[in-house]
Amino acid sequence: MKNDILHNLENLLSESLFHIKGATINEIISNYIDQTNLHYLSIGIKHYLDDEEPIELNKLKDNPELKESFRKALEFKIDENKIISNFKSELQKAYAEIKLKVQSENKGIKNQAVFLEYNFLPIASICGYDKGTYPILKTPKYLDFYPKNELYIAIEKIDYSSAWTELLLFNNIAEKYEIDDCIYESDIYEALKNAYIFKTYILLHKAFDSLGITLFDGIEIEKPFMIYGNEHDCEPISIYCFE
Repeated sequence: MKNDILHNLENLLSESLFHIKGATINEIISNYIDQTNLHYLSIGIKHYLDDEEPIELNKLKDNPELKESFRKALEFKIDENKIISNFKSELQKAYAEIKLKVQSENKGIKNQAVFLEYNFLPIASICGYDKGTYPILKTPKYLDFYPKNELYIAIEKIDYSSAWTELLLFNNIAEKYEIDDCIYESDIYEALKNAYIFKTYILLHKAFDSLGITLFDGIEIEKPFMIYGNEHDCEPISIYCFE
């Protein structure tokens, strides 16, 4: 099952990279202006293209700082081995703390699923849940049920920022020029963000694979033991499975 999960993540990464191949800031801005203009035309407003917003946006199409930052984000240059090593260290440290909590409370409930969930910051919390029917999710999708018992939670323990460095820098520059709404609403940016997320999950998969099931020694688990990843309140996807 773990090999199927890795294959799924690699396919999703490839699809996302395909959608951003050759993308440019010019394209994102032009698409935004065109779509906004069509919306206004549909409600009878015919002079949007003469407004301040599209005029200012058009000036940013050739902004060198925006273009260079976006180019670097598209290059996807990251130190995979270093990031995997960091993830392993953070997981070991987090589970050393989690085990103390689980053992002290001694609920006698087996752990069968873990969710790595990030929110506004690129730092994931670790949430452990009891037994249930946990499927392999090939694409981000909500579970058919909500786990009943949260056995533990470790807040903000796994830092994704080293994998997202160029994306985060691009986000900062987009916000600097107050163009973030235009950027973030685009299909191109969504594919770019997804590529970074799926790559992160692939590296986490490799970290769990390297650490092995001994990471959870001292915690009662039920197999198949599933690891998922998601943004807060968003659909999870499978990262790993201990069979």
